[in-house]
Amino acid sequence: MKKKLSERIAERAKLKQHSRNAKNRAQFLNVRDEIQEALDEKWTLKDIWETLHIEGTITFSYEAFRKHVNAWQNPSKPPTNEKREAQTNKDDDKKNATTGTKPEKSFELPGFKYNPIPNKEELY
Repeated sequence: MKKKLSERIAERAKLKQHSRNAKNRAQFLNVRDEIQEALDEKWTLKDIWETLHIEGTITFSYEAFRKHVNAWQNPSKPPTNEKREAQTNKDDDKKNATTGTKPEKSFELPGFKYNPIPNKEELY
């Protein structure tokens, strides 16, 4: 039976002089089905990594292993805070455009307010 393309690429990456990251990814891709089975059986990432590392299947650190697993399970990154704020502002603008109202924004902080011109009633 012919091997999967990802398996063939992983084998080729092992033989070539690629960067360390490429070798790590190739090692991870070779065992990702086994990793998924272990995760489905509720094994922890640390246990999976230790076993594969002791067997010599993977040679990279636990932190790199975690990053590979997270990238594989969550292929798209969640938006950053700046993107969320921009999206929220766009949504607010759309709501205000449809209702015809302007948002009331107060830029003053609650509490003490400095006034350089003294109020004579407050001085006594």
